[in-house]
Amino acid sequence: MKIWKKKKLIIQVKENQKELLQACSDIIRFSKPVSCCQTSEKGRNRIEERSTSVYHDQLQFICDKQWSKYIESVICVERQTYVFDTKEKRYKDRGEVAVYIANHKVDATQSNELVRKHWHIENKDHHVRDVTLNEDESRIRVNPENMSTLRSFALNILRKNNIENVKGELYENSLDFYNLYSYQHFI
Repeated sequence: MKIWKKKKLIIQVKENQKELLQACSDIIRFSKPVSCCQTSEKGRNRIEERSTSVYHDQLQFICDKQWSKYIESVICVERQTYVFDTKEKRYKDRGEVAVYIANHKVDATQSNELVRKHWHIENKDHHVRDVTLNEDESRIRVNPENMSTLRSFALNILRKNNIENVKGELYENSLDFYNLYSYQHFI
């Protein structure tokens, strides 16, 4: 746990950490936020409204011995998303609440930006690995890091060549192997 002292971290608390999540939820429910911010974004047939609140008080109520001494902030992000359904020609709404902890004091604007940056990485890299490259479906059990390195290498080549649709480009390359020679040098 030495990394907690060296780096500034924000970690999402999920349902597999029931006691910690319950303690953070109680802090959010019963105490007053130190700072709040609200944002709204439109794009790609959706409207997303976010409300971010940060709590620094009442942290003594976190009883989890493993985490309590490291937590300096509890962050609550409420998302309300309206997605346009093209078949029904109307917006459908969905909402969620995410709880994060930080090992340093943050304000709501800063934590909102950091959470958005995390999801940018998640969507750009992890989603591509999971969905397009089927990384989660992999049955490789001996030295899986070698295959992971090859996947990263392939993604880096495609990104260096400004490929937006990785799945489509992989399909094109499967039909015409010589398409690979059209890429810019990447070394």
